[in-house]
Amino acid sequence: MANTINRKLSGCYRRLLTFLLVIIAGGLLFGVLVYRQVGGAEGARYWMAKHALGNIEKRLNSAERRPDGIAEEQIVESFQNVREAIENRQVNLMSLYAVMKDYQNEFHVKKPSTPETQEFLLKLEGTIREDTGAEK
Repeated sequence: MANTINRKLSGCYRRLLTFLLVIIAGGLLFGVLVYRQVGGAEGARYWMAKHALGNIEKRLNSAERRPDGIAEEQIVESFQNVREAIENRQVNLMSLYAVMKDYQNEFHVKKPSTPETQEFLLKLEGTIREDTGAEK
């Protein structure tokens, strides 16, 4: 009887181990495919920058966070210019991350004023590299 229980448990563990290995292999395959799709390590950095930019745009463009003196179209246009530069690899990622981090640190809690928002948008568009022919 003890022998039967041992065989059942070892069979159960074998099936569980096989199931886990299949799940892990599938996850790794999926990860490799996504990594290749975004363009490897460099592509992943640009992909993350684009998504971080989108989150900041949503936050800034929300009705309760946008200053009265800034039109929604101005924000959308500035962010779209930078988003296009990211897609074309015409943005200085280090500068972009620094500008986004400064914005998040300073305006995480408080609403930015109109001059502060205009300054942020200028800094944001300033991350587009001029030497690659990017137009503002």
